[in-house]
Amino acid sequence: MQAKKGYAMVLVAALMWGSIGIFVKSLSALGLTSASIAALRLLMGAALLAPVLVVMSMRGVRTPAGEKHSAFSLFRATPGTLFACALVGILGLAFANLGYYISMGEVGMSTASVLLYTSPIFGVVFGRVLYGERVTGGKLLSVALNITGCLLAVTSGNFAGMQFSLLGVGAGVFAGLMGALLAVFSKIATEKMHPLAVTFYGFMFGGATMLAIARPWAEIAGAFGPEFILLLFGFGLIPTALAYIFYMSGLSLGLEASKVPVVASFETVATVLVGILMYGESSDLVKVAGICLVLLSIVAMNMDFARVRSSAAVRLWHESMAFNGRIWQQEKIADYNDFVNSGDWQTWVAPR
Repeated sequence: MQAKKGYAMVLVAALMWGSIGIFVKSLSALGLTSASIAALRLLMGAALLAPVLVVMSMRGVRTPAGEKHSAFSLFRATPGTLFACALVGILGLAFANLGYYISMGEVGMSTASVLLYTSPIFGVVFGRVLYGERVTGGKLLSVALNITGCLLAVTSGNFAGMQFSLLGVGAGVFAGLMGALLAVFSKIATEKMHPLAVTFYGFMFGGATMLAIARPWAEIAGAFGPEFILLLFGFGLIPTALAYIFYMSGLSLGLEASKVPVVASFETVATVLVGILMYGESSDLVKVAGICLVLLSIVAMNMDFARVRSSAAVRLWHESMAFNGRIWQQEKIADYNDFVNSGDWQTWVAPR
């Protein structure tokens, strides 16, 4: 039950991530580059989480009984845990974003989006190597459905516009790898620290890294104003602070690292729907089929196929598939002949 709750929380996070495009388009229109937007997003998320952690610390959340708590109790971290948080922020957030932006610049948004969602493949590999998670037929089917669904949802089946560049493809796959590592490092960090504290430190490390790369001082000065502040606040709150609160809290409930990237890929569906509903982007049967495949992959990844195979519905299905109309007809004819030849209908009816 805990695991189902955790996957539901990851799904909610993915739904919130689907709104990223709304903020990115608006901030880009104000003159900010993608790298600058990523840096500001993470740092604003950290700024919004800090007072929440202070209040929780003052209330004694996760403070052992009898131990005095302070306003900074939840911020305490061992060097090992802090290192895991740094990996979350630098690799799972900053480098994943950087790889994605490079890929978009080299091969275009559609191709980069598809490459980004190679992360379920890496998720299955890491889950097996690091945690000994079983690689089942259901997982492999789910990954195949997921990648196909993302491909169709993003491209609408039109592959003519997809581009190839060794750097662009490599950067896109690298972003997918970093996305899978985000789940791995977050799982490690949340075993020792509160999920919100892991999120805060991840935002700080990731934001500082992106800030050093982007150096957005001139861009911020040019865009600064009420609209910029409002957009930055919303960006830091909805698809950043709140989304990662759900994501990290879900991971802390003992989820399988191999399953998380598939569930998180619902972000693709949410992004496509936002584009259709808010920006009038085209929708067709191929795109709808892609969305359905992504949803089916999430269901398949969380389905217990052993229980399904032993269910009454599957047994009935097997029986129905084994039904032979000719044999049934012959049995009924023989039964009728027994009735005719018996001459005693009461004797024939009794066992029936």
